[in-house]
Amino acid sequence: MNVPLEQRMLEADRLWRRGDAFVEAGDGAAAYRLYTEAHDLIMDCPSLHERAHRKLARVSARHGHRGEIVVDKLLAWLAPLGVFEAIAMAQRSSVTFAAACRRRLAAH
Repeated sequence: MNVPLEQRMLEADRLWRRGDAFVEAGDGAAAYRLYTEAHDLIMDCPSLHERAHRKLARVSARHGHRGEIVVDKLLAWLAPLGVFEAIAMAQRSSVTFAAACRRRLAAH
């Protein structure tokens, strides 16, 4: 990606907030488009990529994007095994291991 990570993070957050507003308003199609746009900005950042799929899973489940539900849930299930890190490494991104991109381990 040629756009700096910080700038992409801000844009993804803005898109997620707008998407959340559409979810609240019952417009799943608009939310899905915005969440997908945010997803595409941050695929090379494991923590944000995981967040994107969790958001997409919610809107997919509520608004009929059934084909995506399986992918989103599978990726969330494989997250502890490093699937998002593997995707980022395959993209050969320089931000894969940046502090902002490190996934937090869930506390049990």
